[in-house]
Parts: sequence; structure tokens; C-alpha cells
Amino acid sequence: MNPRLPIVAIVGEPNVGKSTLLNKISGMRAAVTSTVAGTTRDRQYIDTAWNGIDFTMVDTAGITFGDKQELEDALIEQIEFAIDEADLILFVADSKIDAGTIDRKALIKFRKTKKPVVLAVNKVDSPVKFREFGSEFDKLGIKKIFPISATTGRGIGDMLDQITTDLKKLKIEKPPKHLGIPVAIVGKPNVGKSSLINHILGEKRVIVSDIPGTTRTSIDVSINIDGQDYTFIDTAGLKKKSYRQAQPDVYSVFQTFKSIRKSDVVLFVIEANETITKQDQVIAGEILELGKGVVILVNKLDKYEGEEKELQDYVSHHFPFLWFAPVFFVSAVTGENIVEALAAIKPIYEARGKTVSQEDLDRLLAYTMEKNPPRRMLDQKVPKVHGLTQTGTHAPMFDLLVNHPAAISTQYRRYLEKQIIQKLGFWGTPIKLNLVKKQ
Repeated sequence: MNPRLPIVAIVGEPNVGKSTLLNKISGMRAAVTSTVAGTTRDRQYIDTAWNGIDFTMVDTAGITFGDKQELEDALIEQIEFAIDEADLILFVADSKIDAGTIDRKALIKFRKTKKPVVLAVNKVDSPVKFREFGSEFDKLGIKKIFPISATTGRGIGDMLDQITTDLKKLKIEKPPKHLGIPVAIVGKPNVGKSSLINHILGEKRVIVSDIPGTTRTSIDVSINIDGQDYTFIDTAGLKKKSYRQAQPDVYSVFQTFKSIRKSDVVLFVIEANETITKQDQVIAGEILELGKGVVILVNKLDKYEGEEKELQDYVSHHFPFLWFAPVFFVSAVTGENIVEALAAIKPIYEARGKTVSQEDLDRLLAYTMEKNPPRRMLDQKVPKVHGLTQTGTHAPMFDLLVNHPAAISTQYRRYLEKQIIQKLGFWGTPIKLNLVKKQ
């Protein structure tokens, strides 16, 4: 996955249809559906393409986990985020609301920015309203205006045509090449990410370089541990709080998503003494969906007074889809088990780049077909499996050649994925198994 696609930020006041628009566009691309078993969630962003241009669309309101703010402040926060982080701003307004009521401070910010701005006037749902759409919104000072219906899809194609035309004109900076293994430390606020990164960097005292990124919060730090180079991604947001600017949730959460994308292995941090929340599971789901290697760090062990086995079972229960990931109980204060956790990164990275011989794949497939062959489902053809091949690395990808993909049950697919990880040595990384119809 390209870690630096152009970013289109969707901004607008509440209830104008930003999430509906994002979901409508995501429906045009089957590839953005979630593959995380047992979880459902709204998309805060999607990778999509139009007219041959790949880009990421971000719902700036959707990526905040914190308490809702005053409406006016929330809109300004979205716009400031978009101006800082995005390559193009898509401002969504409600056609049923008087254009004169739109926040003037927001409009002033649009006029001052040098980034392209497209105005989508939503909820023009009927064909009659679409034909009669007038010039009321012209007075906002935004030149590129498109009436749309996020419900029916009317007008969205023309809007995307404009967006991709503008994106073609932009020069998108390429991300810096990372030294060694790119690693992200992610987790919800206050789980101890800052202490962990400072412990790692302070203990080793072998910083090679600080690489400034393209945003105000992005600094990648390269270090060498026992002869292996690592680059810790976006550490600016993880430095001690006294050295960090106060940032709205919208920045910190988006930074988490970006860090995961740019990494190859993720240190996913949760807290030993705190209840695992939906936010933890959303971050874990993102790691899995993007196919990243993962090490789970249960931090603040120095404050935990219970049984370690009980804590292990609790973590396993809440992250069953990360069953392949090693779990370390650590303390950023005392340094307990941090060396062991860091030592797990390299084997996972090497596994992600491994290519399995066809002979070993054939042997594994024969074993699984004998032990647990796919069973026929109701109203489906008899499933037949013809072969298993590896098609990619980082994350490892495999094609299962079958007579009819719909005849292969989810249960069998998960069984085979588990066998590949266990028997072929892909511990610590998810794999992607695609069902391919034999021609």
C-alpha cells in the first residue's frame, strides 16, 4: 500500500452528510470493506481511485475519538487540520440551509489557503432540485461548486472529476526512505507511548538521524540496536508532553493511522490497569486491515497487582483476531521486558519478507486437505481446491486456486490462514489469502 497517497479532507458542519458521502464513495470500491472478523466500524478514511488517480479521503469529523466540542470550534478545527495535513479540501454544505449562515471564519480560512478547495452542496436529492440548482452558494467565494446527493450518488462523478483534475496538478512529496525496519508505536492516549519511545531512545543513545517529515508532527528517528537499524515512525507525537504542542484529537488520531501505514511492524500499546476499549480495538483492527506485523505491549506492569495469566487471557479475549501476535508485559518506567519486546521485531520483519517454496506450499495444502477439507455449504457447489501459491510479501499474500470461490466457507479460509501462519513460520504478521477461480 502506498504510504503517501494524496489526501482529500472532507470538512463541514454536523449533519451535512460527510459520513454518508464517504460511505457512498467507499461503496464504489469493494476493496475498502473491512476484513476484520467480528468487528464492524465506520470508516474514518478510504483509499479510492477515480480517473486513474489514487487518493485517500478523510472524514475529519469521523477521526476524532474525544468529546464533541462546540459546533463552530469543531468546524474550525477540521479546517485547520485539512489545511495542515491534506492536499485538497472538500467542503460539504447542506443545500437546505441558507448559504449566508455558514461560518464566516471558516470561509476566510478557505480564501487564505493556497490548497485547492471544492464545495459539494449536498442533499440535492431530487432530479428537479438538481436541474434548478442556482447560484446562491456563489457568494461564498469558492469557485468550484457541485450540487450532489450523497444518498443517490447524483453529481458525485462530476465532483470527483474536479478533485482528480486538481490532484493531477499537485506535486506530492515522496516519503523519506527508512533506514532498516520501519516501526510505529501506537495506542490510545495515556497508555505510555511517550515513556516507551523515550526509554528506547534514551537507553540506547545511538540516534543516527532525525528525519523531518512533511507535517508538523512527523519526525522519524533512526537507531541501531545490536547491529540492526530501526526507524521509529512519527516520534514527534510521542515525545514527552512538556515538549509537545497541545493538539486536537483530530491530529493525534490521524497521526496514528498514518504511522501504521508507514510502518512495517507496529508496537501496539495498551495499559495493564485499564479496561480495553472500542478505541483500542479500532486501532488493532486498523493494524490487521493494513496487513502490518504487530507486537502487543501491555504497559505499566509496575502498577499491575494481578496475575499475569489472568491479564494474558483478558488481552486474548479482546483481540482474538491478533492471535498470531506476541504479547509482552512491559514497564516503560523500570524497563522490564522492553529488550525482549524489541528483539521480537526483527524475526517478524524477516517473516514478512519470506518466500515459501512451492514444494512446501504443496505439502501444506495436501496436509490440510487430508485433515480438514472444505465442506459443501447449503445451496453451493461442491468445493474443490486446485492449488496454493504465494504472490507477495510485506504482508505475505497467497492465492488459493478453487473451482468456485463462493463455495469456500469463511471457516475453511480462516483455518487455512491459521495453518499457513503456524506451519510455515509467519508468526507476528497477518497474511492475505485470496480465493481465485480456476479458469
